[in-house]
Formats: sequence, structure tokens, C-alpha cells
Amino acid sequence: MYSVLYGSSRITLTSRSGTRLQRSELLLHDPGPRRRWAAPAPVLLGREEALATAWREIPAGRSVEFHGPCGSGKTSLLRNIASGGRRSAFVRVAGTPLEDVLQLLVDELYVSAGAEPVKYSASVCRQLLRHARPLIVLDEVPPGSRIPRQLADALPGCVLLVGAERPVLGGGPGGAVTSHLLTGLPPDAAYALFAQSLGRPLWDAELPVVRRLLEAVRGRPLSVKQAAALVRAGHPVEAVAHRAARGVRELDRMSAGRLSGPERKALAALAIVAGALVPGAWLSAVGDITYAAQTLISLHERGLVERPEEDRFGLPVCLEDSLRDLLLDAISLSSAVNGLAAWLEGALDGGVHGLDDALEGVEGIVGLLGFAAERAEWRAVIRLAKLAEAALFAGRRWQQWKDVLQQGEDAARRIGDQASEALFAHELGTVAYAEDRPEDAAARLRYALQLREALGDAAGAELTRANLAYVEASGPGRGEGPGPARLNLLRRGLLFLAGAVAVVVVWAAVAGAGGDGPSPGPQPGSSGPVAGGSPSPDGPSDGASGPRVSFSPGPGPSSNGPIATSSPSRVTSSQPGSSPSPSRSVVIIPSVSRSPSVSRGPSVSRSPSVSRSPSVSTSPSVSASPSRSKGPIIRRPSRSSSPGSGLDGDGDRGAVDRGGGKPPEPHTAWPGSMALLSGRPPAPQPPPRELPPR
Repeated sequence: MYSVLYGSSRITLTSRSGTRLQRSELLLHDPGPRRRWAAPAPVLLGREEALATAWREIPAGRSVEFHGPCGSGKTSLLRNIASGGRRSAFVRVAGTPLEDVLQLLVDELYVSAGAEPVKYSASVCRQLLRHARPLIVLDEVPPGSRIPRQLADALPGCVLLVGAERPVLGGGPGGAVTSHLLTGLPPDAAYALFAQSLGRPLWDAELPVVRRLLEAVRGRPLSVKQAAALVRAGHPVEAVAHRAARGVRELDRMSAGRLSGPERKALAALAIVAGALVPGAWLSAVGDITYAAQTLISLHERGLVERPEEDRFGLPVCLEDSLRDLLLDAISLSSAVNGLAAWLEGALDGGVHGLDDALEGVEGIVGLLGFAAERAEWRAVIRLAKLAEAALFAGRRWQQWKDVLQQGEDAARRIGDQASEALFAHELGTVAYAEDRPEDAAARLRYALQLREALGDAAGAELTRANLAYVEASGPGRGEGPGPARLNLLRRGLLFLAGAVAVVVVWAAVAGAGGDGPSPGPQPGSSGPVAGGSPSPDGPSDGASGPRVSFSPGPGPSSNGPIATSSPSRVTSSQPGSSPSPSRSVVIIPSVSRSPSVSRGPSVSRSPSVSRSPSVSTSPSVSASPSRSKGPIIRRPSRSSSPGSGLDGDGDRGAVDRGGGKPPEPHTAWPGSMALLSGRPPAPQPPPRELPPR
């Protein structure tokens, strides 16, 4: 069972019936910086000029892009630059959508303070990245991808380092981006790499042939390593040079021609998911290979498999076309799916593998799913989609999760598998709700409920029915309106305007009262202006008039903002000793602090306002059903304010410090606090407690 907090909702993958939506209470914890062990920089030969260019441009705030053909050493170059001491976030883009790239970047830089992981919206991810100002390293960016350009525009304070086959960033505004073509190694550096990979000194008779060989491969680092591995395996250097003169793909075929059975299986599995990086255990499960790690290390030494990390292996995309057709007979798709299913289910159930292994292998699962879809193996697609969705959900790669669910739903419809179609429709309803599309979410859930009731799936129908009630209670979404960040800014603007009106009105009232002499005390039965209630039966009286302004009491110790009504009324302050009537409230001047406001004027009460009648408010209201206009329910931890503690950015100590040890009351998050980082609409909230008159 895996849970992820998103806005004011807890989304839990409880069973094989799908996810459950529940109301959550978030602790006000800032995500802390993630401290990673920095791997040593790979040794590079012949890239001194590229390194000098990068370290000249990056400190000056200019993004750098290196582009070149596959096998030219872009990944090694980017990792070398990223390990240079500056805080950086390294992400392989490949086919990852923008929303998931943002989440991966945040995961590289921050760690959740609570026990449960938190999924942030795209706008909040951008805010966190702008705050960290890291060096963003994007590797294996597909041709024509807009992700680097979108990140550069959205994160003006961050510097990008990009590796791609073709230019994707361009010059940028004001020369903010420099693009460089990464060619082959210089002759001396290519010769040194060949000798290093060969593992023995070269004979004098071999030198001319080796020079000719290196010229044929144009100093391409991957081809140089492959040629050295072939010579080390016993091939004459003349034969290798002759095959290389025909093209670099001849070296690929020559390398794959003398493989053992386990090596062919491992390479075939990697060819199916070419471009993905998977752990050794993934290969062992898919290819049924006993000693998968040793096999993969042998393939890496031959230049056929890349190994950027200790237990991450992959086949370069440029080798896919050369090797896939030669190796497809070495592995069965059905056996690969069965082995992968057993391995992943053990990982997700907490067996010998863990969730981290499942997340590392999910990229290969998605690639295998695409391979099965190309061959119309729809049952394999359905099973792989069910396997992948758990890892993608727990890993908070929700855009890929959505894509996988859609592929599974399409496969289920093609073969008439209504049970699987109902599951995917249920999950897509959760995705639609998370994307702030409650109407689509409700439609998806109704369809899933109809299928499950027709199939007699009582447990699944109960879960879908509960989610449908949760979504329908939340009301219409903001899918066509402003995003969460813009909505918070609008809310803050309205609160500020209402607060300014309150200050002016109360000041005018006090000034007017002071000009005519002492203000008379409150008449019996009248302790102050009506706060959101009906006007006085006597109608407006003389004196200062204007909109009635008060603070609406929230469910906690502080209020969210002033409430302005349109009916004019005289502003009167309560005198010491008088208590507000059940239907009336005291005017409070808003202040910087979020604690109950105290006016410095002589006629304003210092007691917190109490209102039991409804009002027309510019601040969020409290409702027992899920409201989409307020922040999530917050429960503050009872400890002193410190960086990274449970206190919000305004320094409020909450109800624990003021209540004499009483448990904290849930209340609405202040718009500037970290609790609203997720940008999600809130879940159902209890009505505020009524306070007895003093």
C-alpha cells in the first residue's frame, strides 16, 4: 500500500481495485535539501576545450548545450561538469514529459520532511527550483524536444546544461545560451583511449593500422572502445580496421556475432528497451539470467552496453537498429513479461527488492509495454500497464502514469476485458481529479462504477463509489480558470484591499468620534457592528458610515482575512467588560501578525472576534464539504520556530504555544505558507467550533 499527499488529499493505492481519495491533514514542513554522495568525475580524454567552454559560460549565468551524434561522449562530459562542485540536478529526459521532469528535478534537490511523499504541482516545482537556483543538467534530450526551452523560459535564475543529438535550445534571448557541436576525439586522444581500452601496449607494426582504424571511426569514443574490445577478444587489428571502413554499424554487428547465450539474452532485453537504464536485477528477471551482473559488465567492456552508474545498464539508442533484428530470437516476450511481473510484484510487496528498484526498473517496463503494443500483444500490454502503474504512482511520475493507464484502457477495449477497463477508468478518474478536472473525473468514475456493478465486483464498486462521492462533493474545478499560483495572488490582492478598507473605515470612525467628544458606550443589547449579519433594525445611524469590515473567525486561532459587506453601518467599538452578543462581532484592524489582531486605537476591543451569522466574504469560507477555494487543513507541530520546523513562514507559533498545552486545532493555511505548495484544492473540512461568549 502506497500513499502520496497531493494538496489536501491523500491518494492511496490500496489494492488491486485502484486508488482511494481521502481528506488529509498536512504538516507545515518545508522540504529539506537532499544531500547526495557526489560520484567522482569520469576521466575525459581530449575534451579540455569543451570543459573550458562550460566553466567559462556557466559561472557567467549562460546555459550551455552540447550536441553531437550518439556515442560521442555527451553523457560522460555532462557528468564531469555536473560534479564540479556546484549544486546540480541531473535528469535523463528521453521520453519523459515536462511535468515528470519537473518532479524528478525537485526529487534530486529536496527530500520530503514528512513520512509520506508529497506530489507537487508544476507551478510549485518551478518555485522550488527557482529558490534553489541549481545547475540543471538534461541528458539524452530527443530531437525537437521543447522541454529545455520551456525550462529556460520558466526558470530565469537557473542555468541549463543540455546534451542532445541536435540543437534544442538555440541562441536564447540576449545570447543567454551557447550551443557547441561535440565532434570526435583528436587523433592523440583517440589513440590514448584505444590503448587504455586494449589493456596492453601496441606493437610497432600495429601503429599504422590503428591510426587508419581511428580515422575510419572519426574518433568516436564508443566506436574506439568497441574496436579495442574486438582486438582484445582476438580479432586481428587489420580485420577490425577493414570492417570499420565500411561503417560503424559493422563494428556493432561484429561485436554481437561472438556472444554467449546469456550475453545474447541480456543484449536482446536491452535492445527492446533501448535508451532506458535498468538495474541488473531487472535483466535477470526479464532474461532469466543467473549471473546478470557479470554478464552486463562483460558487455560493457566490449563497448556494447553503457554503465553510467554502479548498477544501471542500458543499450545506446544508436545501437538499437543494428542489434534488435539480430537478437529478437534470443528472448520471448511472454517469458520476459512473466519474469518481470514476478520481480516487480516482489519489489512492491517489500520483498528482497524495494520500491527504489521498482522505480529504477519502471523505465524498462514502459519501454517493454511499447514494444508489446507495436506487436498487438494486448494481454501483455494490460499486464505491463498494471505492473507499471504502481511504480509510476509511488514514484510521482504521474504524467507517465496517465499515459500508461490510457494504453492499458485501449488494450482492454480491444479485447473486451471489461474488468481491466473498469480498473483503468477508475484510475484515470483519480488522475483527472489530480489535474483539477472534476467533471472529467466524475464521468470516468461513473463509467467505472457502471462496469463494476455489471460485473458484480462489490469491492471495486464500493471503492469507485466512495471516490465518486468525494469528487462530486468538491464542486466545479478551476480547469478553465487561473492556475493555483495565480489564484493565490488574486486572493492575496483581495485580502490586502479589504484590509486597507478596514483600516480607513475604522480610522474614520475613531476620528469622527474624537471630533464630537467622548464616544458614548454601547447601548444595551448592542456591542458592536453586525459582522456579516443583518443590519440593525433601526437602520443606519449618523456618524461615520462605510462598508462593515470584520475578521471572520476560522477554525483555528487566527483568521484568514477581512470580510467586507456592502451595507453601510456605523462602526462602533465594544467597551471593556462588554461581551459580544451571539449574533454580533467586534471590528478588528488587520495587522501584520497572524495572531488575533489588536488595535492601538482607544476604542477597539482586544478580544478576538466571534461571528455566528453568515457573511459575504472575500476570504475563504469554511464548509463541511470539499471546498475548492481554500488551502488544505493544517495541523501544526508543537515545537518552537526554526528553519525546517513545522511552523510556517510567517513565524506563527500556532495554537499550542498560546493554548496552555492544549492540542492544536486544525485551521486554514495562510496563503503564503508552504502548506499551499501543492496548489491543490482542499478536501472536506469540519465547520468551526462556536466559542461561548465571555
